[in-house]
Amino acid sequence: MSVILRSSKAPNLLVAPVDYDQRYQDQLNNALRLYFNQVDNFTAFLGQTISGTSQQRPAVDLYIGQMYFDTSLGIPIWWDGASWVDATGLENTPVFVTTTGVKAVGRTGTVTVVIT
Repeated sequence: MSVILRSSKAPNLLVAPVDYDQRYQDQLNNALRLYFNQVDNFTAFLGQTISGTSQQRPAVDLYIGQMYFDTSLGIPIWWDGASWVDATGLENTPVFVTTTGVKAVGRTGTVTVVIT
């Protein structure tokens, strides 16, 4: 999903008639409704998570250029539409190491790990 954030622009409000006019009130309400919908859409992105661990990275409702500070890596990364990349443009996929087996024989042993 690609979203372009544009700043909102205050609507041009109609000049009020001297006497009460239902059409004027309806048009004024529509202009204000449109303006506040734009403000709501703009501010919805401001509440998104902007930092956390690699495991906490957002995975939905991402937009190209979205920044996230990965505290596991200690660097900011950006969403390019397909993956998270760092400032050099290198893909920054988190690496998870899982221990699958440990075997000790005396002073020596082996550890088996899976990297995903």
